[in-house]
Amino acid sequence: MESNEPITSSPPTNRHSIISLILGVLTVVLFCGNFLIPLPFTSLVCLPVSFLLGLGALIYGSVSLNRIRKHNEGGGVMAWVGILSGGFIFLCLICIAVAVIFLFVFAPEGVPPFLPGYQV
Repeated sequence: MESNEPITSSPPTNRHSIISLILGVLTVVLFCGNFLIPLPFTSLVCLPVSFLLGLGALIYGSVSLNRIRKHNEGGGVMAWVGILSGGFIFLCLICIAVAVIFLFVFAPEGVPPFLPGYQV
């Protein structure tokens, strides 16, 4: 049962792509968990953390794709999944922040006062 075919091994997986995938999945879990878990003040923790994790997934994914191209490594799919999931949530959080800012700027009378007796 011996063959003369050379044994080929797969290229090593880039570590940055694994980190990008993990950060992207954590970003989605924290962002969606923010809306699914009915605990008070959950969004004060989950949204900023998912914003930072999404940014990390974007950075690690782009670094990973660059290193994969240069060193002929594996893990391109993991890098792309991290970039897409982290980038989508990152973009959603930026849109939410812009909408809240526009709400305060263009319709301040529509926002209930946080402090009693405070006038704009």
